[in-house]
Amino acid sequence: MSELFTLAGIAAANTVACLSPGPAFLLVSRAAAGRSRATGLATGLGVALAATLWAAAACFGVAAIMTRLATLYGFIQLLGAVYLIWLGLTAWLHPDGTETSRPVVGLQRRHRAFLTGLSLGLTNPKIVFFFSSIFVALIPIHASLSLRIAALAVVAADEVLFAVSVALLFSTPRVQAFYGRVRHGIERVAGAVFIAIGARIAALARL
Repeated sequence: MSELFTLAGIAAANTVACLSPGPAFLLVSRAAAGRSRATGLATGLGVALAATLWAAAACFGVAAIMTRLATLYGFIQLLGAVYLIWLGLTAWLHPDGTETSRPVVGLQRRHRAFLTGLSLGLTNPKIVFFFSSIFVALIPIHASLSLRIAALAVVAADEVLFAVSVALLFSTPRVQAFYGRVRHGIERVAGAVFIAIGARIAALARL
């Protein structure tokens, strides 16, 4: 019974974090509204995989190693900042989504969307410390391997459910039609947000 309470606590804490607006939410919602449901889903699944990988790193002690390797942590932060700024500039300079001269369709677009979501998540090392704080608070230090794997499964399911929900919500015809009417304005606002967040992360990074 105590293990069920532990898993429920992890699910609740991660759900609250998912509901907090951030770059990942912005990326998935833009992909779903501005591209297609499939693109939004692919982006969301990339974000979900990255979060699950960071959760696994936290669960098995990688966070402790990263705490001691401040330069590595700072480098990943800086890499994430550059990536966010690049996403922001792309959205600002190409609000109509024509950032490439060659049309990208079908499987290639979904593959690119998945890698974009995955890259965004993997270049945000703060996630590993978020999961570390949850696991330290809720998982006993001598917890069994099965409990740790179950905790990761809960995180993965939570992340996938949230990503799919956002993609489905923002890919409805009504939302896509609205987005199409105000696309340029939304893309430029989103670009400015990405750039601002990236600049802040870069300013805080310590190499």
